[in-house]
Amino acid sequence: MRGKSSTPRVKTRGMGDDKLVGGTYHVWFGTKRRRWLMLGEIGEVARTLLMDTAREKGIALLGCQTIVDHVHMLVVSESAAELSWALKLLKGRSSYELSQRYPDLKFDGRVRSIWQRGFAGWLVAPERVEIVRRYIQTQDQRLASYER
Repeated sequence: MRGKSSTPRVKTRGMGDDKLVGGTYHVWFGTKRRRWLMLGEIGEVARTLLMDTAREKGIALLGCQTIVDHVHMLVVSESAAELSWALKLLKGRSSYELSQRYPDLKFDGRVRSIWQRGFAGWLVAPERVEIVRRYIQTQDQRLASYER
């Protein structure tokens, strides 16, 4: 845990269903090797793909924003299995579609896949959901202070 927060940290590898409770999660994952692949049009297309896939598959995605080398999302999940399934589906589908639309993307990033393995996140207290949603939506405003 970080600081004085009582919100549990989400660990995604080797975690059983008993480690997660239902709720709203702020999750994030990066591009492979944190390469700056989500720039300009590609970042917008990735965001659209993630949102569209969530809508098509019935995943409760309350917010999504890409920033140069990672993605932030606000996801409602009932269990660890559901959260893991949702992120696997969103990352897999978006990686496939991005690779089809931009064949040089993997080569330019010198990586074999677009996203890194796994994800991390926090369970968001109900009274803080709107604050986190605003934080996610305003990622681009903090880009100038983001270090490469």
